[in-house]
Amino acid sequence: MLKRLDPRDINVTPFKVYKEFTVTNVDSGSNIYGFRAISSSLYSFDPNTATKTTFESASFYHIPTWFMINKMYYRQRGSGIERTVGTLNPFNNFGQNSNKQYRLLHASASIISVSKNLFGERIRPKSITLTDDSTPETVTIVDDGNGNLYDNSSTVRSASFATFASHSFADEYKYKATGSFVGNVFYEHGLLVTTNTGSRYVDVGTGTSTDGFSLRYKAQTTIREHSYTCIIGPNEYNSTTNISTTLNKSGSINVSGSESWKLFPPGHATAKSGSYKHSYEQADSYENFVTHSQFAPYVTKVGLYNDFNDLIAIGQLSHPIKNDKDLSLGIVVRFDA
Repeated sequence: MLKRLDPRDINVTPFKVYKEFTVTNVDSGSNIYGFRAISSSLYSFDPNTATKTTFESASFYHIPTWFMINKMYYRQRGSGIERTVGTLNPFNNFGQNSNKQYRLLHASASIISVSKNLFGERIRPKSITLTDDSTPETVTIVDDGNGNLYDNSSTVRSASFATFASHSFADEYKYKATGSFVGNVFYEHGLLVTTNTGSRYVDVGTGTSTDGFSLRYKAQTTIREHSYTCIIGPNEYNSTTNISTTLNKSGSINVSGSESWKLFPPGHATAKSGSYKHSYEQADSYENFVTHSQFAPYVTKVGLYNDFNDLIAIGQLSHPIKNDKDLSLGIVVRFDA
């Protein structure tokens, strides 16, 4: 009693879902890491003496980290703020490449790295709120949705950044960043980089205890809704194999195996071993209600099978639906995966 679905009755619709997380410096070392990146010579680099930030699960060397983020996102030729024309060439660096994102890496930076299992496909743009207490005054940093981080602690600072961000940064090396510009976020990599080296921001994300930070953001994941329209045509699926429809519940059940006795009511299989046959009279007639002109089975569940006849999903109806032999019946099975 299987029927192949028409491909036109199968629809898979992707949609994005978001989950909000709040993490703090206390979570550092457990999928959240805050550390420094410093530009310096790699000549005679000694991992035994080089400065690093160590957590229980990982260590981050400051100098190699600076070179890594420089090559991946900023592509500067050396320390300081020397720029390379064409920084925003999408073939030359990672992260989003938009003329609305300003990138300028100085000789040092602070980084907060969020592990992939905590942001899914990416951090949702314009969902970040970073609260930092590394300075006497609490700093509130947010993202603008274009990969820029800015100080939102006051109306003046927010307005200053809004004016600055109204430019196109296709040639951003021509612009001098406003003091409220803090750094960048690379949503697909879960990476927040504080490039502003002012005293207000230089230690953002690296403090502990009362000088720590709190980061709130939304993780993004794509879920696909599977929709299958199952059509039962007139005079289809109007028979039944249910033993309750046969006269005096006739028929037979034959099973084997040392545990087969568990399939029957108490007292029917006293031996509790070997095979067991529970017999009835041969099913050669039905109860009267089956032969009535108005008889029709009721649908309670719909099973979906793959090409190998493996049952992969079951749709449970909220209530039984009569399968009228003169009408077509359409049942839509939906589930998310």
